[in-house]
Amino acid sequence: MIVELIITTIFMFLGIYSFVGMFSLIKVLVTINQYDELERRAVIEALAISMLIILVVNLAQMILSIYLPAEWRGFVSPGSVNRSLVTNTPLHMESFLFDCSIIGISYALRRHHFGLIKMRNMLIPIFIILSFILFPFLISLLF
Repeated sequence: MIVELIITTIFMFLGIYSFVGMFSLIKVLVTINQYDELERRAVIEALAISMLIILVVNLAQMILSIYLPAEWRGFVSPGSVNRSLVTNTPLHMESFLFDCSIIGISYALRRHHFGLIKMRNMLIPIFIILSFILFPFLISLLF
């Protein structure tokens, strides 16, 4: 029960942050020529770190698929499961959303490392998106 709650929280965070990562990636691609050298370095390092993390996750899933039973499938794979992009039953996250969340997190961390943004500015998009998601739920509890 507690483990499912932790996994749900982690997947919800990654799913929400994937949208932040997707929009920051689009912004980076459109405005890369306007960045100074430090910001370009943050972008390049973030993409390199993201690629390494994604390759490690894919390698781990490949190794697990060899040793685990045939009905097990990795938790990051392309396509929806049960018409959901992120789900707990079975544990699954769309690979595009997972990649965007990893890129978004590593880009925000590299920008924080180089002193380009503060920690609070990294968390503001998450709180905004969470408020849009949770606001209807909270209203339904009141009425």
